[in-house]
Formats: sequence, structure tokens, C-alpha cells
Amino acid sequence: MKYLVVDDEPLARQRIQRLLSPLSDYECCAQTGNAEEVISLVECHQPQLVLLDISMPGMDGLEVAKRLSTMDPSPKVVFISAHPEYALEAFGVFASGYLVKPVQQSELHALLRHLFPPRIKYSIGNHIRWLEVADVLVARAEDKYTQLFFEGGEAVVDMSLKQLQISYPEHFVQVHRNTLVKRTQMQSLTYDGDGYYVHVTGYPEAIAVSRRAAQALKSSS
Repeated sequence: MKYLVVDDEPLARQRIQRLLSPLSDYECCAQTGNAEEVISLVECHQPQLVLLDISMPGMDGLEVAKRLSTMDPSPKVVFISAHPEYALEAFGVFASGYLVKPVQQSELHALLRHLFPPRIKYSIGNHIRWLEVADVLVARAEDKYTQLFFEGGEAVVDMSLKQLQISYPEHFVQVHRNTLVKRTQMQSLTYDGDGYYVHVTGYPEAIAVSRRAAQALKSSS
């Protein structure tokens, strides 16, 4: 995911990049403090996202966004401004989001997850496919790989369970040393005398839960 940062304050541009640095899928392809350069930079680098200040010398961010909206393809524009009073006007030029400085990392990441739902790449033969993380019901470690189960199919990826849990902590909960499940799809936790099992909506089988994970689930409910 390529993004462009536009702000006339160098420290503000650096801070935005620092806030996005934990997101490995996001790459800053360019930055500028000159609004007049934005169109040419977008044409050159083709970013999917422009993080844009409003109050800048010369052309303001609202005019930049208006011009960006006429491009094909048009990047999504998120305003990061110290002026909350421009929010309504910003959405009038097709902004995808509006954050007020000093922006917090959590709110920026949450907005980007909404605009660009995270996806995982996997292969079937010679074909590359993408699976939205939100669709994954169960992830199970199998040798050096991880098997993902979703409604209608399954996929094998080379991400470890630890990588998945670190990357998407709001989505997955670990129920066993080799199993993650979708947090919001857990239907019930049962005990049959031999062990604990969790039932996940959309997944056909009960999933074994370690005693430690079961205690954590019960204490959090």
C-alpha cells in the first residue's frame, strides 16, 4: 500500500510516517510540503492513499483534494489537520477521512483498517489470491505453514500463528498452542469431561482449547 504525505511542516510529515511504521504493508512513496507538487507526485508514484494537511501556503488541501478526485484512478484522501472546523467542507471534496492533530496512532490505524481491510495473500497452483483477514474463522499451524479456514474454503500461507496474532490482535484469539480463532465468532465454550472446546460460528467442528486458554476465556467473559 503506497501512500503520500503532504504537510508544510517537516516534523509533521515525519510523525505521520512514524505512526505508520508498524504497518508493514504501508510504504511512503513520497512526501512534500508543497501542495503544487501533489498532482505530479500522484501521477508518478500512483499511491492508493494521500494523507493531506489543509492549511498550507499557496494551494490549500481542499483544492488539492478536489483535483485528486478527478483523477483516474483517484487515491483515497485522508485529511490530517489542526482545524476541526473544515471537516464538513472536507467531505464535500470526497475525503475518505478527517483526523485532527495531534492524531493518535490508534485512531489512524483504525481508520486505515476501515478504508483498506487487511488481506492475506495465498496461492492456488500458479494463481495468486487474496483473503480478507475479517473472513478468516480459524488459523491452525501445520508443520512450517499455517492453514486458514473461512466460509467456503481454506488456504495455506507461510505466516506463522505468532505473526498473525501480532499483526491482527483485534481479530484473533489463541485457544491452543497451534490454533487461533476469530474472536467475534466464538459461540460457546464447553467442557466434556476430557477437555474444553470452543464452537465457532461458520466452522463445522468443535475446536480443542487448552486449559490455560479456557481459563483466560472464562475470566474475560
